[in-house]
Amino acid sequence: MGKEFRSIRLANRPRTLAALRELRIARANLAAAQQASRFDEAAVKDAMAAVRTATTNLQATMQDYLFTALKNVKAKPAAGS
Repeated sequence: MGKEFRSIRLANRPRTLAALRELRIARANLAAAQQASRFDEAAVKDAMAAVRTATTNLQATMQDYLFTALKNVKAKPAAGS
């Protein structure tokens, strides 16, 4: 299962890297909003929402890969059958 999952992740590397990049940027924007000299409640809330969205996107991406790997492994006949 792990080998299949790694294979799918590798095949989808650009999508994975884009999701990770989106999360890194969202986190950096949140940190900047939190550290701003003047507290901007709306900016912090927007940045927090962006982090949640990016986190959900990355999680959904990984779950798509996991589901595909599981489906592929289960579709293969058992050894010796």
